[in-house]
Amino acid sequence: MPTLPSSSGRPIALTCGESAGIGPDLCLVAAQRARDYPLVCLADRSLLQERARQLRLPCQFSDYREELAPARAAGALSVLHLPLASRAVCGQLDRRNAHATVQLIDRAVDGCRSGEFAAMVTAPVQKSVINDAGIAFSGHTEYIAARCHVPQAVMLLIAGRLRGLGRASFSV
Repeated sequence: MPTLPSSSGRPIALTCGESAGIGPDLCLVAAQRARDYPLVCLADRSLLQERARQLRLPCQFSDYREELAPARAAGALSVLHLPLASRAVCGQLDRRNAHATVQLIDRAVDGCRSGEFAAMVTAPVQKSVINDAGIAFSGHTEYIAARCHVPQAVMLLIAGRLRGLGRASFSV
């Protein structure tokens, strides 16, 4: 298992992304495995509960509180509840929930910047829905860079065999 940045005991924040998309499903699948690190899902709790029922994925949900250790057991997920404006239906985009989607990212960024979270992982969002709601958004990377007041953002994607290619150095 890879070494993760939460050796300090601080949790990793996982945003559920687009509520009508695959993000909530990915969060529930991630919860199915035991973890060596604390994980907190930023999402609407009722959305996760409904999606777990639809997918027939067993999951025990607990409320995230900074002073308590987030769940690490298989089938358990700590949730930092951030409510949606409207009930989400899988596959039916709703711009009324766009602000809630962006709020997930904002909360995760704020938690990382304050030291509450060790790192953040973001599930996919639907940029067009966010833009349709009147929010200027070209993507996670650019949005997070702007929130952190950095002039240049870098995205790194790793999958499968790419991990074993040795050490790489990056300069920004």
